[in-house]
Amino acid sequence: MGQLSILIADDEALIRLDIKEMLQGAGHIVCAEANNGLKAVELAKAFAPDMAILDVMMPGLDGLEVAKILQSLNIPVLLLTAYSQSKFINRAEKVSVYGYLVKPITERDLLPAIQIAYARWREMQDVRFRLETTQQELQSQKLISRAKAILAIRERITEYEAHQLLIHRAMDLRITMVNLAEKIIKQDSKVLLEHE
Repeated sequence: MGQLSILIADDEALIRLDIKEMLQGAGHIVCAEANNGLKAVELAKAFAPDMAILDVMMPGLDGLEVAKILQSLNIPVLLLTAYSQSKFINRAEKVSVYGYLVKPITERDLLPAIQIAYARWREMQDVRFRLETTQQELQSQKLISRAKAILAIRERITEYEAHQLLIHRAMDLRITMVNLAEKIIKQDSKVLLEHE
């Protein structure tokens, strides 16, 4: 995991100090501290920490509202609370919190929770990246298939021959097959509009 830059937000100064000492003792950097939810959001935007540790009950915005905002900034959150009631846990699940610790916090609890939360967040990033890549590849294949069909009809050739033609034209023009496919589809759309 290595060293992380971490934002701490808790309205109790002594708790922030204890957490800061634990984190620094473990080799992490506390990049910012906040005593309320609004300040936590402002600091998260300014410092872009690797992770945020938030108290659930804070003035301004509570930790769950802040967690929701930080989720949109792609910052993983570990929640700290004196409350272990199911209503807080259910809300925490809905905002993709990566860990939940009940106070009082000890180093023995905090450090493994940070490591696991950060690992889960990294796994989620990998899944998102693979999903986006797969979606882009699928979209590219759809464009190429459509362009092949247009070429096959226009040139009165088989789809295999249209595919070969696409490859050669893309190479000649020094562009990707997807870019060429987009041009062919766009050109075909213009022709259709002219004939309407």
